[in-house]
Amino acid sequence: MRSTNRNRPDYRSTALCAVSLALAVLLLAAPAAANTADFTVAENGSVLYAEAQFFGSSYLLVSPGILGEDVEAEGVADLLLKAEDGTVVEPKNSKGTLTFPEGNYTLTYSLPISGGFIYVKFSDEYDVTVTLPAPYTTGHLILGTVSSGGVITKEEDKTVVTYNQTKAVSLTFYEDNREPILYAFLAGWLVVLALVYLRYRKIKKNRLKI
Repeated sequence: MRSTNRNRPDYRSTALCAVSLALAVLLLAAPAAANTADFTVAENGSVLYAEAQFFGSSYLLVSPGILGEDVEAEGVADLLLKAEDGTVVEPKNSKGTLTFPEGNYTLTYSLPISGGFIYVKFSDEYDVTVTLPAPYTTGHLILGTVSSGGVITKEEDKTVVTYNQTKAVSLTFYEDNREPILYAFLAGWLVVLALVYLRYRKIKKNRLKI
């Protein structure tokens, strides 16, 4: 005797459930888009332009204080925070910590640069890119160091420093013509030291002969 329709296995429903479950697993397993921040130094080296894309409810605008503590960054200009739908959001600022409703945002702003020093700190991990237009560069042990995790790529018209999933970035940049000047200065001092040493040896030798 054939089973009634009510008692037959519903293969279509089972297949639909299986597909829905598989899609749900894939969506849960898919990695969330990384927070990113791109910084570009102005051609005159005095301004840092920033654009950050992220998900969250806060963003830091701080700089190192006298004792190394974080203080509110000064001179922030052209700050614009936009939600995912393009709506402009007015963040609250508490000593350099911007807060706003949680969501996806794009933030743009600019900061003054002093002494070629760049410092950025984040409340979450970001993929960061810092672009230095020629003639500026970085990566020299004396003239300009880069914080841990920074990867330097030098091209004909720019130097790019990238960080993967970091919460802080600091680097110092300089004009590339300062390297030969530094080496010439050090070479000059080596010559002076050599002459002083030879003079000292000569005087000491003359005294021994007396």
